[in-house]
Amino acid sequence: MNPEKIITGLTAAQADGLACVVCGRDYLRASGVVSLLVGRSLTGSQVFACEGRCGEVAGADPTMARRRVGGDRR
Repeated sequence: MNPEKIITGLTAAQADGLACVVCGRDYLRASGVVSLLVGRSLTGSQVFACEGRCGEVAGADPTMARRRVGGDRR
């Protein structure tokens, strides 16, 4: 996985790093989700995939940047 790889065809939330590039999970609403860096959008923002199957599909390297996302927004 190249963290500088440009990923296209994303929704606005995915392109801003606020949703999984595979399943679309909203990281602002999901609590305790771990996401993995998978590349960049056309805007230059880092984009992420959920750890696990989404990360595998997106080609994420589990040893690279990880982040726990989400909160208790209701």
